[in-house]
This record gives sequence, C-alpha cells and structure tokens, in this order.
Amino acid sequence: MMGPDIKSTKDAGIIPRMVRNVFSRIETADDKTAFYVKVSFVEIYMEKVKDLLRPQSENLTVRFDKKHGVKIDQVTER
Repeated sequence: MMGPDIKSTKDAGIIPRMVRNVFSRIETADDKTAFYVKVSFVEIYMEKVKDLLRPQSENLTVRFDKKHGVKIDQVTER
C-alpha cells in the first residue's frame, strides 16, 4: 500500500499517491472553498474488518446507508 519509496512518484504506493492527489487538488482550489479532511484506515482480511488506527478494534460491521453510502460502524476517524 505504501510502496517501496513513498517520496518517489514512480515507486510510491496507492496511499501516498492518493494523499498527494487530495492535497494537490485542495491547494489548487478556489480560495473561497473550505475543506475538512478526515481519514480512516482499515484492513479487510479473511472477511474481518480491523481498524488500523485502533488495532484492538476488530471485526467491525460494514453496512450500506442510503444517504451516506458504505459505512463502517465504530471506525476511528482522524
């Protein structure tokens, strides 16, 4: 996910590329636009969802909310 070299545009993984892209778009946005950025990191392995920001929290429930889309109950957001 992080890649062999997170500072390299060629060798960075999906997480550093995504973070660069998000903040690049924020930097080039109109000055009148305000942004609120939240992040959650989860691992899905063998059908179990684990909160990587709160490792003691395992087997979280994934559900679909008509208003907000896919949600993970009790996931940590920073």
